[in-house]
Amino acid sequence: MSKRIRIGLVGCGMIAGSHINGYLAHPQHAEIVAVCDPVEANVKRRHGEVLSVAASRAEAAKTEAEKAETAEARERLKGNAALLTEYADNGVKIFSDYNDMLKECDLDAVSLAIPPFVHEDATVAAAKLGKHVFCEKPMARTATEARNMRDACDTAGVKLAYQSGGTCLDPTSYAIRDYITSGKLGDVYYGRLTSFRVRGRPNVDMFGFGRWFLNSAYSGGGTVYDTGVYDINRSIYLLGSPQPATISGIAYRGMLPEYTGEEINDVEEHISILVRFSNGMSFTYEHGWASNLAEHPQGIFIFGSKGSFSGNKLFMEKGKWDTDDEGNRRRYQGNLVETPLELPKQPIPDKFRDFLDACNSDAQPISNGDVGLKVTEIMSGSLLSAKLGREISVEELYEIEALRTEPTPGWPIP
Repeated sequence: MSKRIRIGLVGCGMIAGSHINGYLAHPQHAEIVAVCDPVEANVKRRHGEVLSVAASRAEAAKTEAEKAETAEARERLKGNAALLTEYADNGVKIFSDYNDMLKECDLDAVSLAIPPFVHEDATVAAAKLGKHVFCEKPMARTATEARNMRDACDTAGVKLAYQSGGTCLDPTSYAIRDYITSGKLGDVYYGRLTSFRVRGRPNVDMFGFGRWFLNSAYSGGGTVYDTGVYDINRSIYLLGSPQPATISGIAYRGMLPEYTGEEINDVEEHISILVRFSNGMSFTYEHGWASNLAEHPQGIFIFGSKGSFSGNKLFMEKGKWDTDDEGNRRRYQGNLVETPLELPKQPIPDKFRDFLDACNSDAQPISNGDVGLKVTEIMSGSLLSAKLGREISVEELYEIEALRTEPTPGWPIP
């Protein structure tokens, strides 16, 4: 049996509940041993949540064990219940500073449920002490920060995963990636991904979000960093993780109703991006927190020389030539045939189990530091391109990030 990974939760705010439930869903593979937050009320609330959720899950596992149809399932559920019950006896430690938690706790990994402006420091600190890192999305505000995080974990020999990789962990995504990377779709030369909300701006149209969401100095950006990160992450995975070469972006902010808060709001509400990859592929992304566009097809579209994907549907080209009476070719009649996907039969882990499995093996998480770096290059590069009004290369992105004189790492949209 693989080692049970001892987890320290860093950050007890809005998103921490998903981390708690994520690890408690896998009691034989993970144990939450500490929670950390500088806000006393938050850390006490999440501390209590770990204990109460563990207790309720333990009772549920006992009930399910009594109804289990096989001896194997019954023993697994009893084992889960026993491990979850141990939380009441072992307890969970509380910290206000993650540096103290890293030094004082016997941890295998940290789970960062904190805003992006503190991801780099926490990741580097954990890596230096030999801890694996699961990080909330977005991985970082800038490509430079993401590269530092990736390099720190690689140097320390620990795994780095981040949250938006969950969009890749389903049978359909596995099958699409196989069709693309195996050549079954032919030469994949172009793709498009479109995702719009009618109104969905944090702290403008909907409330209860951190004050940092609309400030590029803390968030890195707006819609592309908040929701676009999921789609960009999935496209990079489906395409076989190609390296971005050049990036062009346009961005807009100004949708009604206007922002009336007191905090800085300098992030984009809409972005359109064209990425050219080093292998010759190109991809466009359109994302909006707010839009007035109705009945427009959304989703992912991937173009190959032998077929295509429209959303999750596979279409293969099965055309034939029309010939004259002597057999001479006259015209090719294209014919796109919807073709069933060959889905993998093995079970697909969720994002937390994927991370835990990677911690116990030589495998990398599905969204690891290399993937996260490419996603961040696209996000940061698109906003820099929008700011400059021209296409930029990835090499240029790093040069400009290094030379910037502004005190903030984001790319504010005027």
